[in-house]
Amino acid sequence: MDFKVISEKLKYDSFLKIKEGTIEMIDSGKRHNRERVDRPDASVVLIRNIDQNTIVLVEQFRYPTGKKILEAMAGKVDKGESPLDAAIRETREECGYKVKPKNIKHLHSSFSTPGYSSEKFHLFYAEVTNSDKLKNEGGGLDDENEYINVVELPVEVFKEKVDNLELEDTKTLLLGMFLKSNHFSSLL
Repeated sequence: MDFKVISEKLKYDSFLKIKEGTIEMIDSGKRHNRERVDRPDASVVLIRNIDQNTIVLVEQFRYPTGKKILEAMAGKVDKGESPLDAAIRETREECGYKVKPKNIKHLHSSFSTPGYSSEKFHLFYAEVTNSDKLKNEGGGLDDENEYINVVELPVEVFKEKVDNLELEDTKTLLLGMFLKSNHFSSLL
């Protein structure tokens, strides 16, 4: 059974954009409507400080959950920007680390919630050292109302949180499971 989008209209336009599309089943001609949240793609980076043997995470208040969530660094890919460039830029803004391109690896790209959103996550793993930490950087951008706490967990504590399913953020849990199954040292 094949489908095609017949029409689309913008229903809501603010921080989120919601579109409604009319979908047609090609074989039968039957039509129905669906809505989607139009979101830019996002880069997600699990960062390991190899000098400290820590995983660098961010903690911030997430309005939809009503609480602070511990998660891997993530940020949207700006128009005209590659997912890799977004990962490096966002790591600097949110975590205060300068990631060298040779020390970051793309692991996988997939849709975050394909039932209602166009957003695709580009998952990365990066290694940094103490000398990559920038002074007075990190914590997010004031003009984006980001109030981010940078949290560095010992690798073993992070692995325990993954094993015990203590992480509430799916992208962070997924990266943790991926890294546990593919030994950290063999990634770069």
